[in-house]
Amino acid sequence: MFRAYSTKVSKAIPKPSNEITDVSAFLKSIGRNCVEYVEAFPTWDALFTSSGREMKAAGIDTTKRKYILHQVEVYRQSGNVSPTPLSRKINGGERKLNQHLAKKRVLERIQLAKDLKAFRKQQNATTSLYNKFEKLHENETL
Repeated sequence: MFRAYSTKVSKAIPKPSNEITDVSAFLKSIGRNCVEYVEAFPTWDALFTSSGREMKAAGIDTTKRKYILHQVEVYRQSGNVSPTPLSRKINGGERKLNQHLAKKRVLERIQLAKDLKAFRKQQNATTSLYNKFEKLHENETL
């Protein structure tokens, strides 16, 4: 059975650009409040050579760690950084879409039943007023 062992591949460390001159500028430019982890990377080289395990040991949570590693790789390949916004779930997310739509239909039916009940109540009140009015006029005309 073949097992793939992860080995650390030495990758080129890019030079700082005019806009991004140091680690804090890099973390500030990628956004998502990553600048709070500037102490974990004392130098520019430390930022580009840190692995996920080293970042975990430094106390960086998983989502930020993955995001920083992704942005480091983007900067390594293209030389510029573009912060990616957080995605927003629509209709409860892809896996919960059917549950969300079913719940939405149930709530719509409940609201429709409440509206229908209120309409019937109003209609009965109006009918009873008409009936009282007709009884009053029947007595007057006789």
